[in-house]
Amino acid sequence: MAMIVLVGWVIFLAAVIVGSLIGKPTTVTLLQYQGGVLYDRGRPRREVGTGRHRVWAGIQKVIIVDKRPTSVSFENRAVALSDGATAVYGFSSSAEVQDVSKALYRARNYNEIPTYVLLCCTRFVLNHYASEGLQASKETITQEIVNQAKPRLAAAGFELQDFKFHPPLPCLANAASQRAV
Repeated sequence: MAMIVLVGWVIFLAAVIVGSLIGKPTTVTLLQYQGGVLYDRGRPRREVGTGRHRVWAGIQKVIIVDKRPTSVSFENRAVALSDGATAVYGFSSSAEVQDVSKALYRARNYNEIPTYVLLCCTRFVLNHYASEGLQASKETITQEIVNQAKPRLAAAGFELQDFKFHPPLPCLANAASQRAV
């Protein structure tokens, strides 16, 4: 009788030890608009797509990314122009995750990447214009912003879906004329 109890305890301890080493099987389900990366013992193994995936809880994990388009919209943003004047602009845009791994590794929150890139590119392009050239070339400005943003977003695993630039309002004030007063 004591031998049966001892064998039972040995089997129980072996099951606990093996369970802690390999985990327990579980299922992760990814929806149509989700993608993910399977990690095994903290190392990325492969990208996983839509469907059910068997993982060993405890040693494997799936980090899920929402691949639906991320909308970005800004109004009444001020920017300094090359002649010292200030212009107020706005834009709306959307970008979609194309490469799950790149998107995960580019920022702590991958949804903030399109916002950051589009704001930086818009400011960069507008800083090179003078107040006179701003109203005349809305399409040119829009195309320059898109040309700057697309490769940066692609490097971060995103694709720019659309970009609508709201024309800058008339310049608020010229810095040189304010100093003269």
